[in-house]
Amino acid sequence: MKTLKFPLIVFLFMVLLFCFSMPVLAPANADISEIVEMNFVYKDLSFKYTTAHLDNISNFYIKSIAQKNGRLGTHSQRGELLRKVLALGVEPQVAFKYCFKGLEDVVSKIQSQIDCEPVDAEMTFNPNNAPYFFFKHEKPGYKLDISALANEIADNLEHSSNFTINLKPQVLLPSVYYDDLKDYANLRGSFYTSFNENNANRKHNIRLAMSKFNGMRIERSKEYSFNETTGRRTDANGYKPANIIVDKKYVEGYGGGVCQASTTLYNALLLSGLDIREVHSHSLVSAYVNMGFDAMVNFGTSDLRWANNTNTDMFVRTYVAGNKVGVQIYGKPDDRPYTYKRITEVEEEIAPPADEVIIDKKGEYSNLVNYTDEGAYISAAHKGYKVRAILEKYDGETLIERKFLRRVQYQATKGVKVVGAKERPVVPEPITQQNDLAAATVEFWKRFTQF
Repeated sequence: MKTLKFPLIVFLFMVLLFCFSMPVLAPANADISEIVEMNFVYKDLSFKYTTAHLDNISNFYIKSIAQKNGRLGTHSQRGELLRKVLALGVEPQVAFKYCFKGLEDVVSKIQSQIDCEPVDAEMTFNPNNAPYFFFKHEKPGYKLDISALANEIADNLEHSSNFTINLKPQVLLPSVYYDDLKDYANLRGSFYTSFNENNANRKHNIRLAMSKFNGMRIERSKEYSFNETTGRRTDANGYKPANIIVDKKYVEGYGGGVCQASTTLYNALLLSGLDIREVHSHSLVSAYVNMGFDAMVNFGTSDLRWANNTNTDMFVRTYVAGNKVGVQIYGKPDDRPYTYKRITEVEEEIAPPADEVIIDKKGEYSNLVNYTDEGAYISAAHKGYKVRAILEKYDGETLIERKFLRRVQYQATKGVKVVGAKERPVVPEPITQQNDLAAATVEFWKRFTQF
């Protein structure tokens, strides 16, 4: 409660002047007809104030005027007194206290029942349980205008000592509405790739990397980094060894499979209309995505970076189910229902070099080959390609933009073939008849006599 603008003694003196300038007040034991009764109604709430319960006024008029004026004078005189006190710049609640003892308590009770702050609509995103978005609707707030109420009381007192006021509190509007949030549940883009479910370490790494993005909020005008989000692919960070590409070859290393996670995310970002700031391709063709749309990452050297240049924040849901890893991106739709298509244009095919032949002298591949006339491929040859990656943007069926993304060259790889190192032994034909034995003996002696 604010303090008075001048000392209390000055205020009381001025009130005395006002009161002595009024007609002679009613005696202490005023007639019951002069009792003021005020009723306040709001929806199903009702409040009542009456001066009938106040004690009889003594003959000390200063005390009567300052504290118990609600029992003195006619209703119109009381209304005039209230207006004069308000005109002094006194806060309404203070004016109530000095003009109508106990009225300030009733008004405070009304405020406690009516006044409330507005509640903004809220949205919760839980990517692990459908429905993924939960909305809480907004609620308006209300505030009783005490100054307006004081003037309305004074107006009523001019005409009656018993009246009812229908309260009309100010409506306080929330700043966030359900309609502002509901469109965030719109699926802007999604993408998934497949992997070998039997490779446990690779699946583990994919799941771990994807978990770093599950539930992420992509804020407008902010840039993001795949490497900064996932951290280094090390044993300490929970990653396991699996095949990775190093120097155009597949070797075992920590974090194998993470590039499939980054590739899946990259394509979902493209299909959602986000701006890709940095992306790199593999040196070899990836089996799980179209050429030109892979996203190789390596902590410290190669990253996937993107920015949200749209008019909406976006929310990321990732999942690994069976042999599929997927990314879904939600956000408010564009002004038009745009869709995107990924196009790979092959500019050139590159023939693979001649096969590399390994003679298995140590028997390392005895499960595949043993003799010189046996051979098996341990690594197949693959063509190389030069491709262009294109992203097409459609409004319905109408192509409105054809955007060149990048040119990528994938290396051709030679096949690796292993052959056995042993000469296959000669197995003599079985002798079944006497004539065959004689003929074999003659042939033997012919060979012997040649030496």
